[in-house]
Amino acid sequence: MIKPELKPLEPVNPGYATLLLKGWKGGTEGVEISILRNQDNLYLDSRGGWVSSEMFLGLPALSVMDDVPAVQVGPSFIDPLLANRQAAYRIAIKDSSTRDMGILAITDGLLSSQAGGENPLAENSQTLDVAPPVQPEPAIEPPAPAPEPVVDAPPAAPAKRKAPIAIILAVVALLLAAAAAAGWWFMHKPATADASAPAPAAAPVAKISGPCGDEQMSSGNDMEFVKGCLRSQPSSAQLLDVITKAKADKRCDIAQRLYAYKAQSGDTQMAMRYAQEYDPKSAQVDGCFSPDPQTASYWYEAVVNQDPQNAEAKARLAELKK
Repeated sequence: MIKPELKPLEPVNPGYATLLLKGWKGGTEGVEISILRNQDNLYLDSRGGWVSSEMFLGLPALSVMDDVPAVQVGPSFIDPLLANRQAAYRIAIKDSSTRDMGILAITDGLLSSQAGGENPLAENSQTLDVAPPVQPEPAIEPPAPAPEPVVDAPPAAPAKRKAPIAIILAVVALLLAAAAAAGWWFMHKPATADASAPAPAAAPVAKISGPCGDEQMSSGNDMEFVKGCLRSQPSSAQLLDVITKAKADKRCDIAQRLYAYKAQSGDTQMAMRYAQEYDPKSAQVDGCFSPDPQTASYWYEAVVNQDPQNAEAKARLAELKK
């Protein structure tokens, strides 16, 4: 399995990047690649659009950078990928005798051609909404009214007969004994929790300060907050705290962008957590992420690609592919 990676040029040139093909064992001439977007199973075409049929794009002759095959790519390749940073992309590569594939990692610092004020995005390219479509709730028909119960007339009471005095006294004695036992039971019965008592409130998320803090999250727009937070280069553990806070506050776009940005940059810890957000086994109900086995598989595969010894990711990937 190859480890493809997009890196910005030095100096940075908006719309252009170097595509590194780590692990490619084929030749440098006649190489073709296809790019599959996980969210809708569409393939990149030669004009920067997305089509339903797999399309292989011819690459110029590969060069070698630090013993890694590489090639420079331009706006028709870069812009469609950067238009939706929350998607994952699988690259299939082949030449006349070799074929391989891998999950694309996108390094920090890449800019689309629009950032340079030229090389606009191709007309037929498109940016899809990343939020899953909202499925209409099925209409719930009110249950049919229960039929009126048929109440039979009570049977006529049998004629009363006088009970012997001895029987009456025995019954009274039994009733008194039962009352005494019941009184003892209720006096010694252990206290139970009130079923109607409300469940304890969830522990509040700890306050976060700094560029990734609560004030910045609440005062700015989502994209500016994400950019400012990432510029401060927080650790994965710190970012997970920020994502937890964003999910608790229903700032789902922030949580998705932070996850995707770091996962695409090769952070296996973030990629693992991102996969678990979509994994039907661990996805939270009514949360920011809807269960999506295919997206979960993509990110588990990205983890295994970077860390082949990750037993949990391998096990979940195998289970989801059944």
